[in-house]
Amino acid sequence: MTNAPVTADGTLIASILDLSADAILTVGPDERILSWNRGATEMFGWTADEIVGRHFAILLPEEELTRGELDWIHRTTAAQGSIRDHETRRKAKDGRILEVSLTRTAVFDDAGRLVGFSAILRDISERKRLAEQMLMAERLATAGQVATGVAHEIGAPLTAIAVAVDHMLRTRCIQCAGAEEMRVLLSQTDRIAKLARRLVNLAKPAGLIFSSTPVNEVATQAARLVQTQLRHHGVRLSLDLAPEVPPVRGDEAQLQQVLINLLLNAQQAMGDRGGTVRIVTRLAGPGAVEIVVADDGPGIAESDLPHLFTPFFSRAGGTGLGLALAAQIVKAHGGSIEAESRPAQGATFTIRLPAAGRVG
Repeated sequence: MTNAPVTADGTLIASILDLSADAILTVGPDERILSWNRGATEMFGWTADEIVGRHFAILLPEEELTRGELDWIHRTTAAQGSIRDHETRRKAKDGRILEVSLTRTAVFDDAGRLVGFSAILRDISERKRLAEQMLMAERLATAGQVATGVAHEIGAPLTAIAVAVDHMLRTRCIQCAGAEEMRVLLSQTDRIAKLARRLVNLAKPAGLIFSSTPVNEVATQAARLVQTQLRHHGVRLSLDLAPEVPPVRGDEAQLQQVLINLLLNAQQAMGDRGGTVRIVTRLAGPGAVEIVVADDGPGIAESDLPHLFTPFFSRAGGTGLGLALAAQIVKAHGGSIEAESRPAQGATFTIRLPAAGRVG
């Protein structure tokens, strides 16, 4: 901890502001940065020497700039005197996007002329992450209630329809004009049944059977299971598996399902234009293993990244359950899953799992 020197009042106040954990800065009426405390340096990465004199727009992600947020903040603060606890996003020196709470105050001289603004920014990324987790948990609970009812109500009649159609197809219509339509009907009843089961599994995943699981074997088996489908769509699959990666304590079938979901998502994103998807395994510090699935497809919109693992969120017309299920399985293993992407530069999903000796 750094102690503020107890000297003249002005110096003491300046030291307190400089040592604040929040980012505190001032800008002129032209939005040029005039002062920058240590909290701002820790939050954003720029030192005061690097950023004083530069335009405040350097802190705004492209999306906020495009929609005119800076102009709105300037006008609103000048007109109303201040804005408080405005939740938005800002960009760090290394390109990271931070969720922040912004309080901004207009400063006027004795003649009523605007001389600048003071701003306090607080990093609320962790708070937002926890709020999103709570929202996801609520959605999962709702999905579970709905799924249980749906599965109960449609299970028996759906089975009866499937049995009847299959019987008619085998005994009466195998060569008739309507045989193909009956096969389609049978496949669609099977699809409905699978969707109902996935909803149930989303809310309450099947019991995991933990054992010492070799990560490279999980990756290899998942790749074999989808190799043909990927090749059919012109997608090349490559494996880069580190030989020193230790096993994890996990459910091999469930972890394979996570990778299969990610691989099929990559194939769907790339479409029939093809491309390459890579599976990488590696050590991630003491007691942790990472599995990375990366593609060179069109990438994911920045605005979609926070919602990828939310149930029913999909831009591709699917059910929006695959990534939500993957996140549930990884969480049940005591791990984490994250997505990174830049437009036209593909997407990267990183799964981090504790090594076998670290779970228990």
